[in-house]
Amino acid sequence: MVENVNNRILVAYASRYGSTKEIAEAIGRTLEEQGYAVDCMNVMDVSEVSPYAAVVAGSPIYMGKWLVEAVDFIKMFRMDLMKRPLAVFAVGYSMKEESDMIRRSARASMAEVLIYVNPQAEGLFAGKFVTEGMSEADLQVMKMAGAVPGDARNWSVINGWARALPAILFTVTE
Repeated sequence: MVENVNNRILVAYASRYGSTKEIAEAIGRTLEEQGYAVDCMNVMDVSEVSPYAAVVAGSPIYMGKWLVEAVDFIKMFRMDLMKRPLAVFAVGYSMKEESDMIRRSARASMAEVLIYVNPQAEGLFAGKFVTEGMSEADLQVMKMAGAVPGDARNWSVINGWARALPAILFTVTE
């Protein structure tokens, strides 16, 4: 069991089609397996972050940026987020291709967020592209990018990142 008096962690996410939500839930389960009390919720449902010892926040990448509601979450709670450990993650289907250029582009998607906070950990994960339920506009963007539907999420990478978070977020400096 975790020895922190306050071992509650908020995993807050924005998700357009469910892939990022599923990744956030996997991160939450992995943290729970390590003895943390985790609340996993959509950023639009979060009313405060002060009850949490740490926060993990994530968003899919659309048009090279985090979703507006995820950026708004960071802006709204930036003062509280600066007072507690924070990890952020971005999900993008383009990250199925491992290259320095794609990773730099994915990290650049967080630029607007990093103006407001200084996270202790950053995760970049490949997502999935499923055409069912997708808006026509998003579908056209994916087609123009030459994307072929599929699920590129690497659960061992995601769970490994989540397993490492407590050591990163709760490192005590003396």
